[in-house]
Amino acid sequence: MFVFKTKFTLLKIVVTLIILLFALSLIFFLYAKKYDYSYNTHLSYNYNFDSSNAEKFELNFVNDSFILPEDIDINDKSIFIKINVASTFIGNFFQPYFKIKSGQKKSTHYLEYGAEGIRYLNVSNITNSDAREIILKGNHIKTKDQKIELYAFENLDLATSKILIISPHPDDAEIAAYGLYAKNKNSYIVTITAGDAGPYNYDEVYKDSTSHYLQKGKLRTWNSITVPLLGGIPYQNIVNLGFFNGTLEEMKNKDSLPVKSLFSNTSDIQTFRKQNISNLKDGFTGKSNWKSLVNNLCYLLDTLKPEIIVSPYPPIDTHSDHKYSTIAIIEALRKSNIKKGYFLLYTNHHPLSGSYPYGETGDAITLPPNFDNNFYFKSIYSNHLPESLQKDKFFALEAMNDLRLDTEWRDPKGAIIIALKTIKRKYLGPDIDYFRRAVRENELFFVIPYIDIYDNEKLNHITGNIKLNN
Repeated sequence: MFVFKTKFTLLKIVVTLIILLFALSLIFFLYAKKYDYSYNTHLSYNYNFDSSNAEKFELNFVNDSFILPEDIDINDKSIFIKINVASTFIGNFFQPYFKIKSGQKKSTHYLEYGAEGIRYLNVSNITNSDAREIILKGNHIKTKDQKIELYAFENLDLATSKILIISPHPDDAEIAAYGLYAKNKNSYIVTITAGDAGPYNYDEVYKDSTSHYLQKGKLRTWNSITVPLLGGIPYQNIVNLGFFNGTLEEMKNKDSLPVKSLFSNTSDIQTFRKQNISNLKDGFTGKSNWKSLVNNLCYLLDTLKPEIIVSPYPPIDTHSDHKYSTIAIIEALRKSNIKKGYFLLYTNHHPLSGSYPYGETGDAITLPPNFDNNFYFKSIYSNHLPESLQKDKFFALEAMNDLRLDTEWRDPKGAIIIALKTIKRKYLGPDIDYFRRAVRENELFFVIPYIDIYDNEKLNHITGNIKLNN
C-alpha cells in the first residue's frame, strides 16, 4: 500500500511538473513573440485617407461576409477593407489569420499574435465582377457583424511606363519589386551600394576580414547587375553605382568629402563600380561622396526620364541606406526640376516589426502597422503576382549570395548550428527570412506624385523630417 501511494505521489509530481513546464513554455513563447512587435498589438491601426484619392464605400459585414454593390467599379483597382477584429485566446499563441474567398479566388491574410482593433485587409486580388460576395473565415480571430469601410485606388498604367527602381543594396529591388519589373521590360534597376558590409558570412573561406568584404562587395555587385536579367531586363538597363554599404548618412552629412568603406579599407569609388557593363556607366563621375551620388542620379534622371520611381519610403524603413537612397533621389529630382511622374514607395525593414509582412510564402501583403495620423500617401498600389511569377521571384532571391546560407553549412557541425539558429529565429524571434516575407501574391507600394516634394509640408512627411542638402 505504501509503495502504491509513493508511486501515485511521484506520478502526481511528474504530471504537475509537466503541466507547469508546458504553461511556462507557453508564457515564454508568447513573451518571445511579443518581441516581434515594437507596439501594442491591441491598438487599432490608424490610416488617414483624407489626402488620398481613394474611393470610399461603407458596407455591411454580416455572417462573415459582405457584398460589393453593383455600382462599385472594381476593375484595375487596389482595394482594402477596414475592419474591427479581435484575436481569440489561442490567437495569442498561434498566429491569427483570415481565409478570404470570392468565387474561385482565394487569399490568406495573417495578422499579429494577439491582434485586436482596426486592421486593413488587402482584397485587391479577390474582388471580381463575377462574384460580388466576399467571405472572411477567421482562424484564431473573431469578427462581429459591423459596418466596414472599403477603399479603392485606381492603379497607375504601368504597362508602358518607364520605371526607375532604386535599390539601396543588391537584392532590395528583388525583395520589393521583382514582380513589378518582370512585368515591365522598360524598367531600369539602379543599385546605390555594393553591399560590402553586413555579417561576416564567408569566414570559413576568408580569414582576413578586408579580403572577405572586398569579395562580398564584388559578389553582391555582380548579383545586382545580373539577377535582373532573370526578370527579362536588358543588361543595358542595369547599373550599380558602387557606393559603400552603410555610409550614405555619413556621406550626406559630409556632402563633398569622400567617405571610406566601413570594412573594405578603400575609398576608391571604382572598387566595385568597375564591374558595370551597361553603357550608362560612361556617365558616372565623382568620388565616394554625397555630391557625386546626387550628380550621378541627376545624370540618370536626365538620360532616362523615368515616369515612375520605385524607392524605399523613409518614415517606414529602419535602414539608413534605404532612407538616404530616397533622400538622394529626391534631391536629384529637385536639382533637375522634374515635376511630372510618381513615386512608388516601399519598405523592406519596417520599424514597428521585423516580421512584417506577416504570414507565409504565397500569402497576401496588406497594410503595415501604422499609428501616425500624418503618414502621407496619395494612393496605394498592390501589384499582383501570379503563382508562376512568385516562383520566378523565389529563384531571383535565391540567386543573391547574401540571401543564401553562409559557408558554415560546409561541415556537419556548421550545418547543425545553422539549423538551430533557424529554429530559434523562426519560433522565438522575428522571422526575417526574405523568402517568407517577399515571395507573396502581391507587392505593396505607397504612391506619391513627384510634385509633392516641392511642397515643404508634404516633403517633411515624405522624408520623415530628414533635411535635404539643397
